[in-house]
Amino acid sequence: MTGTSPPRLLYVGEFPPSNHHGGAILVKRLLDQHPAGYLTVITSRIGMKASQPTGLLDCTHLVLPAFDRSRYFLIRKLMSAAHWLGLSWVAVRTILEVKRRRVEALLTIVQGRYYFAAAFAAWATATPHITIVHDNFTSAHVSTSAPVRKVKRYLTRKILGNAAHIYAVSPEMQRLVWRECGAESEIQLPSTARPAQQLQIAHENGLVILFAGLIGYTVRDSLDLLADLIKTGQLEKHGIFGARLHVCTALTKEDIAALGWDHEDIVCRGWVPQSELPSVLASADILFLPYSFLSGSRDAVETAFPSKTADYLAAGKPILVFGPKYSSLVRYASEQGFAEVVHEFSPVALAQAIGKIACSSLYREQLAARAIEVFSANHNMKHQQLKFYLTLEDILRPSRAKQRLAQAAKSQTSPN
Repeated sequence: MTGTSPPRLLYVGEFPPSNHHGGAILVKRLLDQHPAGYLTVITSRIGMKASQPTGLLDCTHLVLPAFDRSRYFLIRKLMSAAHWLGLSWVAVRTILEVKRRRVEALLTIVQGRYYFAAAFAAWATATPHITIVHDNFTSAHVSTSAPVRKVKRYLTRKILGNAAHIYAVSPEMQRLVWRECGAESEIQLPSTARPAQQLQIAHENGLVILFAGLIGYTVRDSLDLLADLIKTGQLEKHGIFGARLHVCTALTKEDIAALGWDHEDIVCRGWVPQSELPSVLASADILFLPYSFLSGSRDAVETAFPSKTADYLAAGKPILVFGPKYSSLVRYASEQGFAEVVHEFSPVALAQAIGKIACSSLYREQLAARAIEVFSANHNMKHQQLKFYLTLEDILRPSRAKQRLAQAAKSQTSPN
């Protein structure tokens, strides 16, 4: 913030800002340059354990107890109740930290449960809170219990209605926030830093198709279809020989066997640190960006947006988007023209798209060039950080003006 000290911020969420998954990635990149002494993170033990290897922000992290999942129904129910009771401690700790550290603004993500505690603490301390809507809070995946889901939906509406500023991860999410809450929000697409130089690595021993990211319900079916194409050699019918699928995520041998991916042409490269990701993406011929076609995933893929999109675009490599027409990703890719798009769950259509990219150097160059253009226009981390701090400056201007007036009045009344 120009001409003033950095704002004192407190982030509250089950997962700390990191490179672990979507929402955590968004926050990490937004706050990447924030001075360590002016930022504090309140998070859960489970989230901290999962996120630590993926890279955390350089700031104070306050880790609160959390309960692991259980396969036993009764224990799961007891743990769920304990989680909700534990929110009271999260709220109390947040209030204490706001007062102790003289926090000027709270940040949180509509995900899990911690955002309820953060919003309550913001209300109790009259501290503005900025909320990022990354997941569909009306989805059945939010909770297995309809009554609990209804209550969470109602409370989320109230929280978003009281937020000082709302970020939505896609235009579809922005419309959902308006429809549910009547609240305006700003679109905040995933972002990243552009690599210092664009790496171009050619392969002489066959085509490499690469996927980087977590394997969850929003991508699993589409990844399985591509893996089947690779395993069964169906791509050879389309003139593509020696194709391999590289998967960059944390998988054990047992995970690979359970997925049915234990095949010589499916290479699991493990989790890739953000510092190494540009060179890994550059080692691929095609970057695979899938979304689920399953009806149970519709709520999520219709409004959410994969964070890996920004990294793919910054890599300047041909991108293959595979997802249903109604998904936010397919709509965006079709509008922006940075990828070959397949919106039919068909092995033949997917194979034909791979062949179209693989067999035309001109088309690959066109896709790569357009990817860089879209990245520069919509996903540049530096641009988003600048806009964020300008927004923060507007939010904090009234409270900082009151502080200056109070300090001026105090100095006038103090004895010389």
